[in-house]
Amino acid sequence: MTNSVFGQLLIAAIPGLPALVFLLLALFGRYVKEGAQFVAIFGVATSLVFSVFALGFVTGFPASLFPTGGVPIDFAVNWINLGEGGSFQMGVYIDGLAAVMLVVVCFVSLMVQLYSGAFMEGDSRFAWYFAILNLFTASMLGLVVAPNFIELYIFWELVGLCSYLLIGHWFEKPSAARAAQKAFIVTRVGDAALFIGIIMFWSATGTTSYEGISEAAQAGFVGGSLFTAAVVLVFIGAIGKSAQFPLHVWLPDAMEGPTPVSALIHAATMVAAGVYLVARTYDIFVQSPSAMLVVAYIGGFTALMAATMALTKKDIKRVIAYSTVSQLGYMMMALGIGAYSAGIFHLYNHAFFKALLFLGAGSIIYAMNSYNMFDMGGLRRRMPLTFWTMVIAGVSLAGIFPLSGFWSKDAIVVSAFAEHYYVLFGMALLTVFLTAFYIFRAIFVAFMGEPRTEAAREAVESPGIMTGPMVLLAILAVVSGLVGTPLADYFAEVVAPSEFATGTLAIEPHEFNVTMAVVSVAVALAGIGLAYALYVPKPERAAALARRFSPIYKFLDNGWYFDKLYDRIFVRPAMFFGRVVRQFDRRALGGLVMGVGRGASGAGERLRPLQGGGAQNYALFILVSVLVLGVIVGAQYAFLTIALIATVAIAAVAVGSRL
Repeated sequence: MTNSVFGQLLIAAIPGLPALVFLLLALFGRYVKEGAQFVAIFGVATSLVFSVFALGFVTGFPASLFPTGGVPIDFAVNWINLGEGGSFQMGVYIDGLAAVMLVVVCFVSLMVQLYSGAFMEGDSRFAWYFAILNLFTASMLGLVVAPNFIELYIFWELVGLCSYLLIGHWFEKPSAARAAQKAFIVTRVGDAALFIGIIMFWSATGTTSYEGISEAAQAGFVGGSLFTAAVVLVFIGAIGKSAQFPLHVWLPDAMEGPTPVSALIHAATMVAAGVYLVARTYDIFVQSPSAMLVVAYIGGFTALMAATMALTKKDIKRVIAYSTVSQLGYMMMALGIGAYSAGIFHLYNHAFFKALLFLGAGSIIYAMNSYNMFDMGGLRRRMPLTFWTMVIAGVSLAGIFPLSGFWSKDAIVVSAFAEHYYVLFGMALLTVFLTAFYIFRAIFVAFMGEPRTEAAREAVESPGIMTGPMVLLAILAVVSGLVGTPLADYFAEVVAPSEFATGTLAIEPHEFNVTMAVVSVAVALAGIGLAYALYVPKPERAAALARRFSPIYKFLDNGWYFDKLYDRIFVRPAMFFGRVVRQFDRRALGGLVMGVGRGASGAGERLRPLQGGGAQNYALFILVSVLVLGVIVGAQYAFLTIALIATVAIAAVAVGSRL
């Protein structure tokens, strides 16, 4: 059916409908006002229906509905024809990986837009918010279905633009404006590297399609250090979008945006784009063992580093933000060690419980108008629905059996051990402990004990339009992992590496390791137990511990001082250079321009008396000008006559002397 024009239109409508909603709201949002939410929800809900259709077709399930399914959806048209230089195509490629991502992106976006109706109520740019939210969704969907690097890069940049606009939605706040600029600039570093990598691939192979580059590399048209460099540059692009070390510094500051935006960025768009890029181009990555090691160890280090940073944060949104950085590190590590299906499975599960954590945090912020969890306390009785949904999300994030996070997290940890990456295995296991500790530290501080402020004592449960999406996400945080259990791993059947990647990596499937699962859960429970011991019976223990290890506490609370380091190495020199250029522009170039202007103005002032309006003066000026020109011309002719006579005389003398 997808080969028909109608089928292709349905598939193109998946990113097309949210893009159309953006145009409508951008042009007419001022007229529809609060109705903008309903237009936005209709667009993304329809895209979700079409995405489910695409997933059913590529999996061939159910067979009665999709008798010709079970194959990828693939079609394209020429966009730019370069003659002998080839052509750039715009098209669609949807396999199991892309289909799953389409459903996840649309579903999370729908939940966020439902939730946003109440959270953003009364906002002065209500319609504009939903317009950009839909452009954000459309950009991510376009990125997912892109069959080549050029098309991907277009949507890649649109995703970055939308994140800038949404993070800075409340740009009246200086902190929000700075956070938006920081996200835009830091991710541009990765984007520039990605673009250079794309140019290198195109120059060496003559194509930008993923499949074409992979086949060219297999045939030996590109290889060696050039190939590895191009692959690493592409990965640097993924590092920027997915906030991996060392370009992770933008993501915590992005919490200045509206909380529903944080949920969308962290769960289904923007940061998921980097992981998806590596997975989408996996056949290219596996041909460079060095690049795969870079992916694995950057991911492993990021997972551990970000987990330590979350230990000391007081802002509940920043705790969850560092959690995202850490979990994305898990996914990158999995892809780097060859655990392809496990990494994408964790991306899929993570979308639901991470969106739930952010929406839960937003529910608290909506009730209290505070981000500091030490201003909270006792909310378990005031906001029971928010409490239990966040507990479910926290348990899933910690990887406790049998919730969804357990199945994907355990698969990654087991793969690291089975493939003899013992350093990465140790880092992953330590991250499990830290993850359980910091997320339940936040939950215990916010919900347990007695209210610490008047706002906490007066807090009430959020309205149903906000808690409804949270309940749906909580259900998925429990059951989404059941599609990838050892009893029936349906997920690995739908999202699996190609035969080429499997053969190149030479990795055999791993059996479910009960011992490792028990160890992993025990480590997570130990983290939860420590958080309870430090923050519930006697909270003063945590404060005393922080004072005792003050240098370490400050080191972690300042994010390992990466921001200060970058400020001194990059920001300050750039600002100094900018000031020098500005002064040069103002004083040197500006002075030159102003000098020329003043000179022309002065000459005009001197010549103004000549324009008195008297005809006799004009006639006199013309006569004098003619006389002057005549003198000049006459002088020129006289000079030429004298020169000619002199030349003839010299020639005559020379001839006479010869005779």
